[in-house]
Amino acid sequence: MKTIINRIYHDKVFWIAFGFAMASLMLGFPRSRDINWHTIISLFSLMICVQLLNSLQLLNKLGGLLVRSSSNSRQTIQFLVILSFTSSMLLTNDVAILTLIPLFVKIAHDQHLKTAFPATIIIIAANLGSAFTPFGNPQNLFLISNYHLKIGQFFKISLPFMVVSILLLAPLTWLVKAKPIKPFNQKNIRTKKIPFMMTGCLSIIVFLGIFNFISVQLVSVIVVIVSFFIDKRVLKNIDYGLLLTFLCFFVMVSNFSHSALVNQLLNRLTQTKLMVYLTSLTMSQFISNVPTTILLAHFTQKISALFWGVNVGGLGTLIASLANLLALKQLILFDQTGHIWQFVRTFTLFNIILLVLLGALGLIFV
Repeated sequence: MKTIINRIYHDKVFWIAFGFAMASLMLGFPRSRDINWHTIISLFSLMICVQLLNSLQLLNKLGGLLVRSSSNSRQTIQFLVILSFTSSMLLTNDVAILTLIPLFVKIAHDQHLKTAFPATIIIIAANLGSAFTPFGNPQNLFLISNYHLKIGQFFKISLPFMVVSILLLAPLTWLVKAKPIKPFNQKNIRTKKIPFMMTGCLSIIVFLGIFNFISVQLVSVIVVIVSFFIDKRVLKNIDYGLLLTFLCFFVMVSNFSHSALVNQLLNRLTQTKLMVYLTSLTMSQFISNVPTTILLAHFTQKISALFWGVNVGGLGTLIASLANLLALKQLILFDQTGHIWQFVRTFTLFNIILLVLLGALGLIFV
């Protein structure tokens, strides 16, 4: 318990969200019905499954395998980008970044590679890949819960996004210089079959809960009990700060809804699909795409436009996605070369370029 409290105490993102939630109390007080408990409980269950999979070190094992299969540095980065894009679909963009950025930094140091551009496209790949699945990122999870989307409805919206993302992302990997690489030494990681199979079954149960085939409350109880027997340490490693941050988002949005001025403004900005798309994309740059999703969902039923707006909106500024800030934190922690500002400049430049390109293509699909 002490470890959990200490982690929450040092979670800057949570305290910023908490500050905004407290400030929003000047507009009114939150209503319990405005808090989407289905999303929070689903996220909690999903995070347990993700931690179980992460404890099996699957991404580390795959990363080492891909690097050993590379013939040059460009191919190494391409493999890591592919792994980031695909793994984020199942393990969320946060977990992909938490696992792959430290792995990449180790590889970069061993191979004497520059970190700014490769780290940028690995992070972009995680953000774009996560948009394809319901549980790849928090905003998708909320959209499904809030609008009661069926599986087919969701993938009908997300499939074009994935295809366009691949077409834009793939050429960027060819900008990495192809340098000879040295053998990459990594400890042999053994995957325990029974915990892996049990975690896979839990993930399916969570998936059914997200789409309301099973009570999400029952799902959470099953996941907690089973995870305790697989690895009881997992419950200590859950990012409870993220759950509290989500709660702050709901409180903030509920309080904003009391303001006649805010309601009037957002009603005007969500009249058409195009307006929803552009508003959500723009707002994400300043308040991040998760709170943008929660806020605008109160004012529109134009799901496709909102999906595209907030997922494209994860590109751009470092603030646009919580995963971007998480990646920056990982680079500061693991990359001791002092090139952080170079990364920030590179990250911002290529994110803005992709924001413009993908944003323009998004106009076709919303």
